[in-house]
Amino acid sequence: MNRISKKTVLTSLLIAAVIALVAWVGSVAFFFHQSMAESERHDFHYSISLSYTTTITNVTILLPVPSLNGTPVLADAFVQRSAPGIPGDWNLSIEEVNGTPMLAIRADKMVPEYHGYPIPIEPGQSPLPATIAPRTEYSLETPVLRPIQIGTTLQVNRTIETRDPVGREPVFAQTGEFVIRKENARPHTQGLEFVHPVPVYVWFEREKPGEFSLQASIQGTNSIWRGGWVFNSYQDSVSVELKDPPGWTEAVGILRTGEGAYYT
Repeated sequence: MNRISKKTVLTSLLIAAVIALVAWVGSVAFFFHQSMAESERHDFHYSISLSYTTTITNVTILLPVPSLNGTPVLADAFVQRSAPGIPGDWNLSIEEVNGTPMLAIRADKMVPEYHGYPIPIEPGQSPLPATIAPRTEYSLETPVLRPIQIGTTLQVNRTIETRDPVGREPVFAQTGEFVIRKENARPHTQGLEFVHPVPVYVWFEREKPGEFSLQASIQGTNSIWRGGWVFNSYQDSVSVELKDPPGWTEAVGILRTGEGAYYT
């Protein structure tokens, strides 16, 4: 009788332990799944970078803003100056040109800023090396040209269409034709790559010869934490490099879609 009782007790304890283990594993899995779901994000990031090697004056730049069905997206952060990094003497507005909403950047003067290389400092070193002040022209002490970079991020509560964003997500100048590249410029990446025309207006005056460059991009990203960040994205970018201000020019936009990993 005692043996039967002991066996029954051991069996009951074993069953209880298994039930407790299953409950613990289930609760851990539930909270892990919940934390992963809470980590999911959907973000747009819009950025512009301007670089000029010499001082330019009477500057006017017209660049299509990211738009969806003709409606500007994200550019308000620049116009309202809520995005960091906007110089105080720049005048920004949104203007419609031939049915395309454009970000207008105007300034009486844009002055380049050259910096020196970082100076290594040893622990306990004294006195500290002198800091080289930025300059407005290239020199051996200040060879690094620092571009003006501004950007803004917007989080949304929906999944972003990263495989086929045209007509569904904001890109530059949706009215142009998107032509697929037969050979991807980045062969070791996933997804597809398209080129499309983007009208850009650049005008300025200067006293010395120099170079001017502009880069702009809009990127949409879905991401989630699963023991590491898993994400997928699309990116539309446009780049202009000039030695003389041409007025209107047709820049080449590059749309990359379906990059990264897709999760459910």
